Amino acid sequence: MRGWLAAFLAALAGLCSAAVALAPPAGDVARGAAVYAKNSCQGCHGIGAVGGTSPPLVGPEWKYGGDPASIAKSIRDGHMPLMLPMGGEKLSEADIADIAAYLKDREKNISAQERAVATANTATGAPKGIVHSAVQDFRVETVAKTGTPYAFDFLPDGRILIMEIQGNLRVVDHGKLLAKPIAGTPKGDITGMTTYFRRGNLSLAVHPNYKANGWIYILTARVAPNPPKDGSPYIGTIHRGRITGGRWVDDKAILELPIEATESLRMKFDKRGYLYIGTPYSNFEYSGEDKYYAGQDVARPEGKILRIQDDGSVPPDNPFVGKPGAYPYVWSYGHREPSGLTFDGQGELWNVEDGQRGGDELNHVRKGHNYGWPVITWGHPYFYALVPAHTERAGMEQPVVSWVPSPALSDVEWYGGNAFPRWKGSFFIGSMKQRDMFRVTVDGDRGTLVETVLHNVDRLRDIGTGPDGMIYVLTDSGDLLRLVPAH
Repeated sequence: MRGWLAAFLAALAGLCSAAVALAPPAGDVARGAAVYAKNSCQGCHGIGAVGGTSPPLVGPEWKYGGDPASIAKSIRDGHMPLMLPMGGEKLSEADIADIAAYLKDREKNISAQERAVATANTATGAPKGIVHSAVQDFRVETVAKTGTPYAFDFLPDGRILIMEIQGNLRVVDHGKLLAKPIAGTPKGDITGMTTYFRRGNLSLAVHPNYKANGWIYILTARVAPNPPKDGSPYIGTIHRGRITGGRWVDDKAILELPIEATESLRMKFDKRGYLYIGTPYSNFEYSGEDKYYAGQDVARPEGKILRIQDDGSVPPDNPFVGKPGAYPYVWSYGHREPSGLTFDGQGELWNVEDGQRGGDELNHVRKGHNYGWPVITWGHPYFYALVPAHTERAGMEQPVVSWVPSPALSDVEWYGGNAFPRWKGSFFIGSMKQRDMFRVTVDGDRGTLVETVLHNVDRLRDIGTGPDGMIYVLTDSGDLLRLVPAH
């Protein structure tokens, strides 16, 4: 009996020891406040963890758990796709425990005013009932829910393809998300990625002549095996293939190119079958001086909008074809993060760009033109010291519309459908930080109206017009929304 009791107590002690080992060490609130303010935590989540551009960290709802151990795990390991793991890179285990203790203390002692700020910085989701805009009333419906997505496009029969960042290609068949993703879809690889955004799969585009050729295009990313010291660390690959019997077939990598980060990289076809790709070159520092910048160098693909033929070859009428040393796919240059592309009713290319603190842009993109980044911008760099912005220079284009402060623009869609006749000819632009969707009208190259039609919904990732003429919106949370007329 004594032997049984001794064994039981020994086992109990072992369990308790294991539990203690799994629990984070008790944190120091004051030190946690200092570590939080010193590191990038405060830069995104704001002073006091309530007023930043990223979600508040004061509860009462915690997406990944609000106990100290769960908070510590979130800091240490990160969560796809937006949270880079900090443990082992910048923060010690003691730092992590102290930050967790500080956040729990903030949750407990937050003021009513701070709680109001936190509530205002929390997405409210799709609006209920009728939404009133300047000229068109509408409702918002939820069509489907997926994993973390990046892009969607329509098949001619009304089915919708959604690309998830972890590599699943999903199908929404007339309002129903099919349980199984498309088998054999090309997948990127986030192994070794250290930038803020870690995405393996990005953009998606259906060929405009899909009925005849069945081609679908996917853009994936991976770490470059031997990146140059002054070059980009990742490789982007554009795949072309078809879907047959629920499988991806006839896959071919038609183009590989160096990419700075796994953001922007939107693909869009024009009606003639040319594929355009926006590539980022964010380069947080700028001076307005004549230094070397990759975004201004037409020999490099970063910071550009590229134009390729549907088989991956170079269009002979691209503006820098034949120029010694030039990257022949370049269509326009001097772009920071060309996160959205669209074509208007005349077939003209437009894009939106995510700026720094301010400087988000709607641009009318023309062949061979220079859009200025990082020599000119209406934004300000991510410095604590004030740095003047250089906004103009001869030979560099001005935006049609510029946003200050920056709502973090994500995508743009020119609307030419019939479901909303009063919106015809408008641009619809999504945002991430502000979680709004804007309707913009222009007269030539002059903006005439910027109206918020959706407010504080979620981080809006992609926008498109369906074959039914409705406007579809994809959020980072995986909600595929549809705007429909109110009546």
